[in-house]
Amino acid sequence: MSDYHYTPEHWSTGDAVSNYKSEQVVPVTVNDRAATRQAIITALKKSGYSLVERSSWEAKPPKNALKSSNWDYSDVVIHHAGHSYACAVNEQGAIEQMKKAQEYDLKSFDDIGYHYAVSCNGEIFEARDVRFVGSHVAGDNTGRLGIVLLENLAEAGEAWEQEYSRKSFWQKVKGSLDVGRDAIAFDHAMPTKAQIDALVALISALKEFFNLKALGGHREYQLLAPGNEGRACPGKYGMQVVTQMRGKFGLPAPSK
Repeated sequence: MSDYHYTPEHWSTGDAVSNYKSEQVVPVTVNDRAATRQAIITALKKSGYSLVERSSWEAKPPKNALKSSNWDYSDVVIHHAGHSYACAVNEQGAIEQMKKAQEYDLKSFDDIGYHYAVSCNGEIFEARDVRFVGSHVAGDNTGRLGIVLLENLAEAGEAWEQEYSRKSFWQKVKGSLDVGRDAIAFDHAMPTKAQIDALVALISALKEFFNLKALGGHREYQLLAPGNEGRACPGKYGMQVVTQMRGKFGLPAPSK
């Protein structure tokens, strides 16, 4: 059974037809997942947010067929876009960021890894279609909805502390060079009120249709993955957002 509910507005009505024959009856099937995807869009619209769908930001089609979700979403995983992202000044700038994020993910995956993205200005984007399993947490993405905040929410040095401290000497040398370049080229940004408000609206809509049981940052889920490698994502300031969202929605941190 799907982890969502219908309200009366989701039902359709019809008139009775007299003198019909049984062979004239045509069975009608409903794609529940497509209907729920649309219902999420409708719920967002009622909250004052128009989801920027994949077609609107000109997403590329997946390279290969994506794995269909079992529709058992129970966790929300918060990410940040990382060191090469700063707050976009307008929706067109955020669209370019979405294209950049997809291009990056297509190097390793069949599509952009997250399900949704939220810009600093409060635009909400459809990333990977929610009907398909994401590619945003190492090890296992089953039941995990991925949301990325389109900016850098880490402090300089976090990547070293979280990701490189347990690596080999040569990996540390390479990591220090990479982190050094990142810290010089890009500064972190603080989450904006518009972004937080949009994130609240998005999680509220998802909570309406899925039985959410936990919410965490990427780094928290990464520590549960095989190999137990650390990640900086979503950064110090992103984790502050995670804590805020856990309090807002009464959801616990992830656990094994």
